Amino acid sequence: MADRFEGVTGTRAAVRPLPGRGLLRAAGADRVRFLNGMLSADVAALRAGQTAPALQLDRKGHVLAELVVLADPDQLLLDVAPGCESELLKTLEKHVIADDVVLASLSDGVRWLAVEGPGACEAVLAAGGAAPAPGRFERAELAGAPVLWLGEGALTREGLRAIAPGEAAAELVARLALPDLSETAAEVLRIEAAIPALGVDVTARNFPQEARLERAVSFKKGCYVGQEIVARIASRGAVNRVLVKLRSDAHVPAGAEVSLAGAVIGQVTSSAESAATGAVALAYLKVEFASPGQRVEVSGVAAEVDGGDTRR
Repeated sequence: MADRFEGVTGTRAAVRPLPGRGLLRAAGADRVRFLNGMLSADVAALRAGQTAPALQLDRKGHVLAELVVLADPDQLLLDVAPGCESELLKTLEKHVIADDVVLASLSDGVRWLAVEGPGACEAVLAAGGAAPAPGRFERAELAGAPVLWLGEGALTREGLRAIAPGEAAAELVARLALPDLSETAAEVLRIEAAIPALGVDVTARNFPQEARLERAVSFKKGCYVGQEIVARIASRGAVNRVLVKLRSDAHVPAGAEVSLAGAVIGQVTSSAESAATGAVALAYLKVEFASPGQRVEVSGVAAEVDGGDTRR
């Protein structure tokens, strides 16, 4: 992935804002038990300083929201994907009945940044930040304000993410003195890593296993909203389609049908192209045609299922 990043961006590290995300806090004696029953991750297994990707599912097992849970000794923080905070908070509050749980939004005045690439840790440490390992977070003061650092970038495992008050975020960008990661390059890297985007590749019609979001699901813990359906899919392998990465001979548009021998077997959800990678796309295919090396056609363009590295 390091060579791929440098090939796409021409640099070893770059910085990118992550607008639209939200930050929730859950406090109270019942916070762990409550969120363990509301989210797909094993919240009860987290120790202070650890993080876990999680999903909010509906009762039929469909994906409503993506987030990361951060465990502090006396609170849980929820780093929520763009556009999900309001509905997630509303749903959580509706289910707090006799529980000792206090929920609040901490999003006002906060900015999210991702420092991506193989040189991310070196750049962040030189700027006075912290570089926790994937699955962990740390706090480091910058410009008199606390900055939360999460191990693993939004696009690259060797990257880092920062959650900071606005002034501290601006100071951090200045200290990093890194090039901006363009949206075009970010989209190429996202698709290359087969990271599905909520609202683009994942909607409220998708199960976690269809979008290959199993890393955000615990299959060992007890009941949570949507668990029965997700567990049934896991035990029976009962999804009809799955998200795959395609390499094609030319760029193909999102929404294009994927076919084999004249029969439609799937649809492209997102696509991108660069000189370093060629044309790549994410598409849902019927499971029987989703194996790496499978040759298909997309709007008259030849393509092949790529089983390359992912972060899932």
